Amino acid sequence: MIEIKRERSLTDMLRNYNVIIDGKKVGTIGPRDTFNFSIAPGKHTIHLEIDWCRSKKIEFKARENEIIRFNCAGLRGIKFLFVMWFITFARNKYLSLNLK
Repeated sequence: MIEIKRERSLTDMLRNYNVIIDGKKVGTIGPRDTFNFSIAPGKHTIHLEIDWCRSKKIEFKARENEIIRFNCAGLRGIKFLFVMWFITFARNKYLSLNLK
């Protein structure tokens, strides 16, 4: 199982992020929400998307009865001041997604 907790950020605070596992949309995560999804044991990839922007892809290996936890957020801190740069040139780093 995976669990994603979305942290507070000013960008996209009224919008949902698409959760993509192994190239398929499996759901969405809203502001300050937690997303849970059961996955089969084995190797997987995960990333988040919003419009044409996304997070980096993370490869992970799931085991039977294991909970893999992630944190995610939009642009925060000083990065918020460079939103136009991120949506134009760094669109694959617009969202953050990290293993806990």
